[in-house]
Amino acid sequence: MRAAFPGALRRLEAWTGEGAGFARYASAHGPLFLKYLPAAAQQPRPYRRLVREITYLRDLAPLSPVPHAPLLHAALDPEGHRAHLVTADLTDSTFGWGAFVTDEAREAALLDIVRLLALHHAFWWNRPELTAPTSQTQRISPWTWNLARAVRQAEEIARFAGAAVQDAARQLPELLAATSGVTLAHGDIHSGQVLWPEGGGPPILIDYGQTQAAPLGVDFAHLLALRLNTAERLRLGPGLRATYLAELARHGLTLWPQQFATEERAGLALNLLSTARQAARTTDRESGVGEALERVAVAWENWPD
Repeated sequence: MRAAFPGALRRLEAWTGEGAGFARYASAHGPLFLKYLPAAAQQPRPYRRLVREITYLRDLAPLSPVPHAPLLHAALDPEGHRAHLVTADLTDSTFGWGAFVTDEAREAALLDIVRLLALHHAFWWNRPELTAPTSQTQRISPWTWNLARAVRQAEEIARFAGAAVQDAARQLPELLAATSGVTLAHGDIHSGQVLWPEGGGPPILIDYGQTQAAPLGVDFAHLLALRLNTAERLRLGPGLRATYLAELARHGLTLWPQQFATEERAGLALNLLSTARQAARTTDRESGVGEALERVAVAWENWPD
């Protein structure tokens, strides 16, 4: 940090989150936000996520109209699975989900989130960075959608998962064949991944460690099926869908509701399968993964509701 940002550098706060450590600094170069892998997290999976975030912020984010915290510095140590990145710190100029204290304000903020997703998805829809021929994938883009890998992973998890997961794995090839293309999914969209500028303006999307090429419905299904409870999903889902589709159309991507239902169903299957894989790797029953798996399985079993 001191080598990359010479001069006065004062740490304001530091904390450890799930899979990464964080710190905020006041510096001669402006406010800085550090994300790094603490000693306990120096394993291949967290390392790959941080590499993915660095790659997105360095190579793709500057192309996109979606606001983000600019990448200022990054370093990687593949052998030791160590990595860190530094972005501009937006803490003092933005506010988060906790600022919305009424149901009405939170519901309006959810509409902001789906509008932001629609802008992100419409911009990356079927772009060459995501659709390079397989033979050129490594040379052209690390983001290329790999349908065969998705189906293979589904078959693997279905061998020892429950009935809903097995059903999703059986249907996945047909569901993916019915989708109309790919976009760049955020991969872990929820209310904590968005910041709102204090002075107004478009919200800012953060935390790109699980960003990946995927069918259009993956993020939307994740938000509804994993981040909302059943009552919220049933009550808010129609309005969120209508807002998302209207915003997609505003940015040049028009889908009929029935077309989007196909996309969302495929996205729901992928979310169910990925949550089942995560649950199989998790030994901490307090992690909330089991609850998330139950929630998305209920959404799958009751589709359409």
